[in-house]
Order: sequence, then structure tokens, then C-alpha cells
Amino acid sequence: MTMANEDEAGPDVLVTRADVHFAARRMTDAAACYRQVIARRPGDAYALHRMSLVSVHLGDLDGAREYIGQALQLTPDKAELWEHAGILAALNGNHELALGFYDRALGLSGSTASLHRNVGDSLRLAGRPSEALYHYGQAIGIQPTFHYANRALARTYTDLGNTRNALVFWLRAWALQPAASKEDLDTIVSIIESGHTELVDETIEQIVHDSGNDTSSLKAVAYVLVQSMRHRDALAVAMRGLTIDPENVSFSHCAGRALRYLGKVAESLPYMRAVARVFPHDPSIHYELSGVLLCLGEFEEGWRQAWSFYEIPANRETLRWPNFPAWNGESVCGRYFLLVGEQGLGDQIQFLRFAVWLHQQGATVDVLVDGPVAVLAASMASIRRVFVEMPEGPYDFWTHMFRVPAHIRLNLTMLPVATSYVASSPDKVHQWSRYIETSSPRQWNTHKKRVGIVWAGNPNLYLDRFRSICLDAMRDLFLLPGFAWYSLQKGEREPESEALEHEFDVHTLGPLIHGYDDTLAILHSLDLLITVDSSVAHLAGAAGLPVWTLIPAYTDWRWMTGRTDSPWYPSMRLFRQRELCEWAPVITEVRDALVEWHGETTA
Repeated sequence: MTMANEDEAGPDVLVTRADVHFAARRMTDAAACYRQVIARRPGDAYALHRMSLVSVHLGDLDGAREYIGQALQLTPDKAELWEHAGILAALNGNHELALGFYDRALGLSGSTASLHRNVGDSLRLAGRPSEALYHYGQAIGIQPTFHYANRALARTYTDLGNTRNALVFWLRAWALQPAASKEDLDTIVSIIESGHTELVDETIEQIVHDSGNDTSSLKAVAYVLVQSMRHRDALAVAMRGLTIDPENVSFSHCAGRALRYLGKVAESLPYMRAVARVFPHDPSIHYELSGVLLCLGEFEEGWRQAWSFYEIPANRETLRWPNFPAWNGESVCGRYFLLVGEQGLGDQIQFLRFAVWLHQQGATVDVLVDGPVAVLAASMASIRRVFVEMPEGPYDFWTHMFRVPAHIRLNLTMLPVATSYVASSPDKVHQWSRYIETSSPRQWNTHKKRVGIVWAGNPNLYLDRFRSICLDAMRDLFLLPGFAWYSLQKGEREPESEALEHEFDVHTLGPLIHGYDDTLAILHSLDLLITVDSSVAHLAGAAGLPVWTLIPAYTDWRWMTGRTDSPWYPSMRLFRQRELCEWAPVITEVRDALVEWHGETTA
């Protein structure tokens, strides 16, 4: 259409054309038509109102406020105009002014769902969340399926710390819009994990039932189930999704992760490989794959994939990166070498063994480790100096501990590389031997076995929920005659054993333990350690002392699958869960093994 044609058209025709342009989101064309109408009919409140809306779309908020103000002067009895004036004030950050406009609109129209929603938004942003709750509730009363208002109520209750009500409305919002954002789904997961789960099953069942072939809804459900550790349910949803879309990488990833958590490592591998093929440059995906491969004993590819750990942005930011030449597997004979500790304390204890290997190859080895591990590293003859802060150097080479296996092409036949490579000072051993003998003299019962226990790891680690157990679950062990029990537990759960001291021969040593050197010295005075997958398990194994380690169905890669021994630690015996989170059969197996062991050693 030419400008001449538009100039010749009457105002009514121009309004119609402008409305068509507006509906088609051709805002520049709509603005041209509305301006012509206003030029010919300055008192046209409709055109002024529409021009205000167009101005918002074009990013001209000052113009929008000018046009809406003119429209209100002409027709002050229009509630819709007052509401839009309120929206413009809110967009300008003036929520008190917006509330005044909304109040005029409410006085004229009574109530609409959108108006109450807007009032709620301004009240929340003005720091009046309790009042906002009322208006969001009014909006839902008018329009129960109003997703925005349900989500706003959920978010406001979350901000107020009312997780019970928050979950109700998060779930309603999710049911209305199953393919929710990751932010919303993560919020739902966090509330579920706080213990409010009673409404979740019903919502998930509804979404799955209504989803039909909608894979986006099923993906959201699978994500929530995996993140909230409901792996059997997640696997079922993922497999249903794969029947609809066999190439869907999200369902493959969900299935692989769920199977991995459930202890079905071999079954998870094809799914994890499929995901890694689709995302060849995603380090997190390839690091997940490395864990599966190493768990299955496929060391060559597993160590190669494990290098992706160092490409994960968060790891690159937190790891220590010395400014010396990086080692890429060259000969180290006659070279000065810095071995850099990483990840957890147990990881560092496990991988200190490679200082022995480097020393055997002719290197002069220094290590950089976390403070608690330093005393152990200092006990190793293969290590020259131990640092907890970056040394000045110079060094010929450096590497992170976990890079060594790939460089030396570590395979199962090469393990354990080193045994009994950390030691305790004779003075510490003597000190603790005297203490333990005093607290539970062996002379009272020469057949009594002394057993250390650790039942919990670091609670701040994401997967701690699988490895740590309730101390009461070990009661059947404490009932066995012929055993004295010594708690080596550290951290917030160390006082738990004190409640058992009046009932069993249990001794709480945690408050007296100030470092790994104390723990190691104590272990020399005991006959056995029984522990969950913790740094103390690595400590006993690294010292060559007898240790029984309780392994969850979701097994860390280093414990592999199906084994009752550890190629890393010859002195270690593994007791494995068969079903995730079910420890009772494991404790029964340990109890039977203790009875047998006690009989053998006292015969």
C-alpha cells in the first residue's frame, strides 16, 4: 500500500488497517496509521490508547505514557486505560504510582484476573509480599488455570519461606505448564528435597497421564525425578520417552544416569555413549562417561575420557594451575617434579601413590596438597617436600594427580602401584596405644577384637546421601559378643556414638582426633576398621591396614563393580549394596563376616 493511498483513506479505515498491522505485530506500520488518525482526530481515545500500546512494543515508554495520559483525559471512566497506565508506571519502577492507577481500575471494573495479577506484581516488587498473596489468590479465584498467577503465588510463598504452600502452587503451575523452565523445575526439586513430597506423586502422575506423545512434558518429569533422586521412577519415564522418540538424547541421558545410580553400570553404558556422541565437546557429559568406563574396568578409554574433568569451567576455576611446564608423559628421570593434589581428601590420599611411582622413575618429587593430607604426605620417603600453598619452584614438570593414570597408561595389572605408602609416627602410635589399652584393656578379654567405625562422610557432598548411613543401622554389629567398638567419626555426626556408650562397648574418640595422623595412629591399635566410603577408608588402605568398606549401589568408579576386593588397596574388603539405599542386607553380611572372622582369629 502506498502512502498516497493511506493519505486518502478516512480515519475509520486507517484504524482498521492499524489494528490489522498491530495484530500481525507490524508495529512500525501500525504506528504510522494510528498517528494519521490522531492527527485528524486528536480526541480519538481509542487511537491514543492503541498508540500507547504500540509505543511499548517499539521501546518508547515515554511516548507510551504520554499517549495513555491523553487517552485518560478523554475517557477517565475506562478501567482498561487505568490498568495500562499502572503497567507503564510499574515498567518505570514506580510501583506506588502503579498501585494508585490499579486502584482506580479496580474501582471501575470490579475485578479481572489480569488486574489482580498486576496489583500482586507491584505489591511484591514494592516489598509487600503478604498483600501480593491476596491479589494473586484473587486472580486464581477468577481464573483457576491462570499459570502466571499460580507461579507467582509459588514464588512469593517460596520467598516468604512457606515451603508447604509454595510446593502446592509450584505443582499447580507445573501441571498447567509441564514443559517448565529449568529454574522452576530446580525450585520444585529443592522443595521436594526439604521433605514436602506428599503432593508430588499426584502431580507427576497427572502430567505423565496427560502427556500422550508430548516428549517435552515427559522430559520435565524425568528431570525432576532424576534430580530428586527417584531413579526407578525416572528410568520408567525415560524409557517411555524413548519408545516415542528413540533418538531423544535427553531421555537417553536420563536413562543412563538412572541406571548408573541404581547400580546397573553396564546397562547404563550404551546410553551414556549415545549422549557423548551427540555432545562431543561437552566435558561434563564425557566426565560422566569416564566414571562408567572406569567402573567397568575399561581403563584405557576411561582415563582418556577423564581428562574432560579439567575442561569443566567450574573445575578450571577452582583447581590449582602451577606456572611450570605441564607433564605429558615424558621421562622424569633426574627431573624435579611437582605433583598437585585435587578433588577430595580421600582422592588425594589414594593418588599419593603416584609420588612413589614418580620417585621410582628417578624423579625428585614434591607435592602440593590440602592441609589435612600434608601430614600423611610428609611420612612418605618418596616425597622430598610437602606444600599446602603454591611453591615458587622451579620445577621441570608438574601435573594434577588424576592425570597421571592416563600418562602412564595405567591398567588393572599395574595396580596397586604402591602399598603401605603412608605411615604414622611411632610416638603417635604409642600415645594412642596406651590410651586405648587404658580405656579397654585387652587383658580383660584376650579374645576381644577392637574395631573402628565410621558411618558418615562429608554431608556437603552431593552424593553423600548414598554412602552415609544411620548409626542405629549398625546396632546388630554392636550386639555381637567379643568386640569393642571405637568411633573414629569426625564432623557434625561424631557425637552420635555417645548415646550408645551406656548400652554397648562403644568408645567415642572423635573429639580427641585432631588430624589424620591421630586417626592413623589409632588404626594401628585396632584390629579392623569398618567404614562407609570415606577418606578414612582410603587412609587405612593406604597404610595397608585391614579395612571393610561399605559400598552403596551407586558405586564410585574406584570400587568398580561386582568385586569384594579393591585392586587399589590389597588390605581392603568391600561389602556392596544390592539395592540403592537398602543397607540392612549389607549390615547382615558384615555381621556374618565378623562372626566368621572372630572365630578364625581366636581359634
